[in-house]
Amino acid sequence: MAETSTDRATADFNPGAVLNGIASRNDAPPRKMPPTRTIDATALRADQTIFDDSFTVPATATFESCATAFARGTLIATVMGPVAVEDLVPGDLVETHRGPQPVVWKGSTTYLPNFASDGTSLTHLLRLPGHGLEQSDLLLGPAARLVVRQDRFADLLNCDAVLVPASDYADGDRILRVTPPGPVELYHVAVRQHAIIRANGHELESYHPGRMSEGEIGTSVRRMMQTMFRHLESLEDFGDLALPRTTRAVLDTLRVA
Repeated sequence: MAETSTDRATADFNPGAVLNGIASRNDAPPRKMPPTRTIDATALRADQTIFDDSFTVPATATFESCATAFARGTLIATVMGPVAVEDLVPGDLVETHRGPQPVVWKGSTTYLPNFASDGTSLTHLLRLPGHGLEQSDLLLGPAARLVVRQDRFADLLNCDAVLVPASDYADGDRILRVTPPGPVELYHVAVRQHAIIRANGHELESYHPGRMSEGEIGTSVRRMMQTMFRHLESLEDFGDLALPRTTRAVLDTLRVA
């Protein structure tokens, strides 16, 4: 009798091999998903309506910087007096070096102790004394940048001040790195034009993402960032920085020079 296609299929069928193949696939380690964070955002649209939403984003410095400057309880100077950062709402007028400006965006996330991620910037917080005896200590996250003023900047940098990460000045004495044992709510705020604001008496910057070209951060990251800032047509609408950004290491090099 001639061998049929059914006969050949039956002859070639090896259930042991199939089961071994399934077992080998099942034994493979599951694909590791990258850690994420939740950022709650609220914004003031051009028509004066409020946008409010939550976003699950990669736990990397690019996204974390949107919401990790000021700890809950930080007092921000406004035209109505100091207001806790968690109580600011879009439209509130904040005192800035440009004059009063409305809050147009606020982001928040949570510091979690022992959060394991290779890309996270949120590994610790900073504590520094309030500016003046009447101000309480200031608890900052990794996105906070301090205003640093020196007379020599006018000749060297053609400006009277620069913005430097607060973490650059952690010295174990006046500015301390701290690792709270429990969760801490963190915030950042953007005003209409990037500006210098006061937090517990200290001069710090409002939120600005910096350069966000697709060539630098990638198309998908840029697109995800854009969805978080619904009050803007594009990330370029943040405008120019109020002051140059640099690092303490660069300033120390200038001092030596």
